[in-house]
Amino acid sequence: MEVNLPADLTHELQAEVAAGRYLSASTLIEQALRRFLSERQRATERLEALRRIGQAVDDAGLYERVVLPDHQ
Repeated sequence: MEVNLPADLTHELQAEVAAGRYLSASTLIEQALRRFLSERQRATERLEALRRIGQAVDDAGLYERVVLPDHQ
């Protein structure tokens, strides 16, 4: 597999490896991709939780009570 990066990211990647923070460019890219995928999964799970909460609020009729209070 070949990955092409813009010059600025190539420079940053090389600097990270040169500083000894990563053994190789491949290691850095692997860890970055794993973190990206993990964060995306967590975001998906949070969104699903919010949807479930929203559905529960709708099912209970709470939204109408808060947004449309009785005007006497």
